[in-house]
Amino acid sequence: MARKLNGIAGKKGASLVIALTVAAPFLTGCFPNRQARHFSALPTQNSAANESHRSDQLRRGDPPISSCSPVSEVGSSPFDVNLTSLSAETTIHLKLEEAIQLALANSKILRDLGGTVLRSPVASTSTNDPAMTFTDPRFGEEAALAEFDAVVHSSAFFENNDRRLNNRFFGNQGIFQQDLHNYQIGITKRSATGSTMSLRNFTTYDSNNQLSNAIGPSSFDQIVETEIRQPLLQGAGTEFNRIAGPGARPGQINGFLIGRVRTDISLTDFERAVRDLVADVENAYWDLHFAFRDLEAKVDARDIALVTAKKLEAQTAVQGTGDAAQAMEQYYRFESDVIDSVNGRPIDGTRTNNGSSGGSFRGSGGLRVAERRLRLILGMDINDGKLIRPSDDPAQAPVLYDWANSSCEALLKREEIRRQRWVIKQRELELLANRNFLKPQLDLVGRYRFRGFGKDLINYDDKSDAVSNMLDGNYQEWQAGLDYTLPVGFRKAFAAVRNSQLALHREAEVLKEQERVVLYGLSNAMNEMKRSYDSMQLQEKRLGEIVRQLQSLQAKWESGKDPALDVLLDTHRRLLDARLRYHQSRVEYALAVRNVEFEKGSLLEFCKISLAD
Repeated sequence: MARKLNGIAGKKGASLVIALTVAAPFLTGCFPNRQARHFSALPTQNSAANESHRSDQLRRGDPPISSCSPVSEVGSSPFDVNLTSLSAETTIHLKLEEAIQLALANSKILRDLGGTVLRSPVASTSTNDPAMTFTDPRFGEEAALAEFDAVVHSSAFFENNDRRLNNRFFGNQGIFQQDLHNYQIGITKRSATGSTMSLRNFTTYDSNNQLSNAIGPSSFDQIVETEIRQPLLQGAGTEFNRIAGPGARPGQINGFLIGRVRTDISLTDFERAVRDLVADVENAYWDLHFAFRDLEAKVDARDIALVTAKKLEAQTAVQGTGDAAQAMEQYYRFESDVIDSVNGRPIDGTRTNNGSSGGSFRGSGGLRVAERRLRLILGMDINDGKLIRPSDDPAQAPVLYDWANSSCEALLKREEIRRQRWVIKQRELELLANRNFLKPQLDLVGRYRFRGFGKDLINYDDKSDAVSNMLDGNYQEWQAGLDYTLPVGFRKAFAAVRNSQLALHREAEVLKEQERVVLYGLSNAMNEMKRSYDSMQLQEKRLGEIVRQLQSLQAKWESGKDPALDVLLDTHRRLLDARLRYHQSRVEYALAVRNVEFEKGSLLEFCKISLAD
């Protein structure tokens, strides 16, 4: 029954409640903190003070300041390793295959040697990226499929009406009092063909003081209805709805197939990042291999120079010549090279996309720097008191590739090419969906309803209740018709179609240029493989001849015939250069073979690596 507020005080109280309800959203909320923000170090002893300070920071909006993380790298120093005291316990012999396995196992963030994770962390790839794309609540496959899920909706509204009317026949002498309750519950489902199906139930309770009521002051109105809306032109068909999704607009295409293409693109990006990681592991591995060979050659050259200088010093004491000073100058030069070879300088080494896609050899000759770079890419502690030493040697066997087969394989398997083809597929689907918006919207609408009316909602003792009255089927209604909408000119639809055409043409041209660049890189890699192999053969022969010459000079000196000092010292320098060039050519040949596989898009297959969800 209607309930009326008594007296003026009751009406004023109601007005106050309404005023506070309206003003509540404006009385609370976020206000800018005008106090100066500051950062301070967290205390380390009082944990309660730490939590209080952290809470204050979060309330102010300041980023929390954390203490130094207790990782093992902090406990070791780069000076802990003494190269003169290395032993089997302090040396880690590592194969290339083991290095790749270790890098893949430790790479939650796929690393590179260019410092991307520090310089541009957003551009870094993680193992979660494909799953994040799949589960993206805006553009992922799951989000697109969720548009077809059934939606249950319900509502309950209560009204109290108390009014004076200029009509004595309405209410009681023009005073109308009413309690009105409206309940609604229903379920709506979208289908792949574009139709929308709904099943709804409405219950209305009306209690009023109308004098002309037929069954008393209160009554129930019960309605159950079903409705279907099926597009016939725009928005119709499974193809459009799988591409664009329900409720799509021109230029806003976000259906299930588009989400799947985005996932495929993300998977290709992930595969490309894994490929680059494997390539950088191999780059760092062979850089360290060359750094050891570089150090060994320079140490041998230094020792030979020292022996020569001591012999000349002994002769100088007898003959009084200045040849010993010239020999000692070369010894100090080689000693300086040894120091540089041991420690190195933090300059750019071999990495992907430095001259070639897979990486062109750029060994700096710094053992410690190269070893730390390998530790970085492998995810190992930067300093742990030990030294990694590569145990594999570069292959020297000749490798031959057929150009026709290799070029076809590159155009089919290369990750960048496959990604671009997925992009083109996405543009084709978007164009197909946008063309649907050039049609007018014509929907077929049908509705069927059962009604019931009574003084009770459900009363098993009285068949005059609303539910029983509805189930008797005495009151049935239906509606059928067409709903037509025609945007004059289709300006937005034509703009979306034209934009999709231009985007598709652009991506197709990008694919053509990418194919040319891939063939260019493959041609360079195959030619570099031939050059490095020929150079390796020649450098090996050159090294043999210089060793023969040095042995001849040593034998002449030991027989009492002094060789020309300039010739002897120059032979020492050429020996060092020949050894370095020989080891460099071997590493270049190993990387050239790797780069051919890289350019072909078969590097992961070559390294026996497979990806799985």
